[in-house]
Amino acid sequence: MSRSGTHSWAIDSIEEQSASVEVDGKQMVQLPLWLLPAAAKEGDVLSVNHERSADGLQSTLKIALDRDATRSARERSVAVPKKTGKEKVDPGGDIKF
Repeated sequence: MSRSGTHSWAIDSIEEQSASVEVDGKQMVQLPLWLLPAAAKEGDVLSVNHERSADGLQSTLKIALDRDATRSARERSVAVPKKTGKEKVDPGGDIKF
């Protein structure tokens, strides 16, 4: 098992005292809000460094706001076209040639 690693967490939503966080673009987890940096908000990307002690008795996380990754994520989000409701809808049925 790896003793250390760097991960990326994206904050999807914050409600009451918990945050819904996407871990490494793979899975969503609920975390207590106190675990995150005080300035963290929805849409922020966090850089997470994880280290385990050699004896396996300690696990340490360093969680920091990643402003560059947050900016990039927001730019990608803006670049995605928004649905207007005027898009053509496939009516289904048989294909006609």
